[in-house]
Amino acid sequence: MKIFKVIILLVLSVSSAAAAEIEIQPLDKDLNPVKEEISFDKYNFKLEDAVKIALRQNRSVIDSDISYDKASSSVGEARTAMSTKVSANFKQTRLGYHTVMAATGAPLNKKDTQSYYAELSQPLFLGKKDRAALESARIGRDIAGFSKTLTKQQIIMIVSMRYYSWLFARAVESVGKEDLDLAQAHFELVSKRYAAQQTSKYEVLRAEVRLTQSKSAYLKSQNDAKLAELDLLNVLSLPIDGGIDTKAKLVAIDYEAELDKDLETAKRVREDIKIKTKMQDIAQQTMVAAKGENQPVVSLWAQYGVEDPSSRYSGAFKRDDYWMAGLVMNVPIVDAGLTKSKVAKAHTEIRKAKNDLEDTLEQAELEIRQAALTLHSSAEIVAAQKENMKQAEETVRLAKVRYENGIFTQVDLFDAENAWSNTKLLYNQAVLGHHNARLAYQLAVGNLGRELLK
Repeated sequence: MKIFKVIILLVLSVSSAAAAEIEIQPLDKDLNPVKEEISFDKYNFKLEDAVKIALRQNRSVIDSDISYDKASSSVGEARTAMSTKVSANFKQTRLGYHTVMAATGAPLNKKDTQSYYAELSQPLFLGKKDRAALESARIGRDIAGFSKTLTKQQIIMIVSMRYYSWLFARAVESVGKEDLDLAQAHFELVSKRYAAQQTSKYEVLRAEVRLTQSKSAYLKSQNDAKLAELDLLNVLSLPIDGGIDTKAKLVAIDYEAELDKDLETAKRVREDIKIKTKMQDIAQQTMVAAKGENQPVVSLWAQYGVEDPSSRYSGAFKRDDYWMAGLVMNVPIVDAGLTKSKVAKAHTEIRKAKNDLEDTLEQAELEIRQAALTLHSSAEIVAAQKENMKQAEETVRLAKVRYENGIFTQVDLFDAENAWSNTKLLYNQAVLGHHNARLAYQLAVGNLGRELLK
């Protein structure tokens, strides 16, 4: 009895010391984790607001958090392989006959037999399979963490692209409004000149046609801007009927790629490379577990309970307690080639993990170099379109002066104004393309949003 209590107290004290600390998280009335509210100005909605909201409530991000929590639970599950197990057991049997005492032969009134006992088991050695399982679970948790970070980076990119697309649509709408104002002003001017018999009806009709076309284009740009806003709200899981506005404008951001430095950085920080590296570690643990198949398994057990009637007494009906303890060792001798097959399979998994890592490294370098070329060319396009826009603006100014002085025809003025509007659209499109190229390059390197994920 005393030996059994000492064993239980010793094992439970060790288990308590090894137990991990539990982080207590506040819950709401529905037992859901309480999340801090994110405040933002809906009339000046910024990119930073969009990213913070997405990282908090985007469905893919939530799924990655759940996957990480699941992987963390697997670590706790694997840790229990070497933990102490204590169970309580109770058994009651109804006999179809009366129990007879051997000494007197008189029947007993009691037809039930009972036994209840506590049982303790403590594994001592599991052939390193338990350690391999625990280490694999920890690596799996690391992989889930890397996957969570990668998911968040991808969401940051998607949200940023949606935000810039929204700014682009608003810029197109603004250009459309300017073009409409030009067409309206020109129509009023031509109408006055026609009333003063200084121009023909044909020019009035042409100005009216242009005004109608500008109105249609402006209405379309308004609709496109609203659609871009809805796309942004959707990816943020915000109410699509809420509406947002912003003071931000679509402007280019200077960003220079440092290719050689960034290639080295990518090997260190890219999440997919980290994942493939960890997959190699898991393959190594698979080998450890495979080799552990032919090793002995040793465990300690102890039991304390009560029997009614006791099996220790023959010839007398008596209820009594008992205890017992023992050491169990299982030594594999012949496993029909199971261990050999598992070791061979583990070798193939190690080779595959190495090959996958090399492939990921090669693909990462290719993605970075391609993204660098796209980034460089997009920056050159922005610079060229910016210069074209300046020239187009000067051309419009001169065309107006010449038209008012009768040197340019209405067609010449329309061409200059259309060229100016188209150049502004092309510039904004180039800026959007540069933003997308910058985001793609930062994601390829592995730096995108890194400061927000610390």
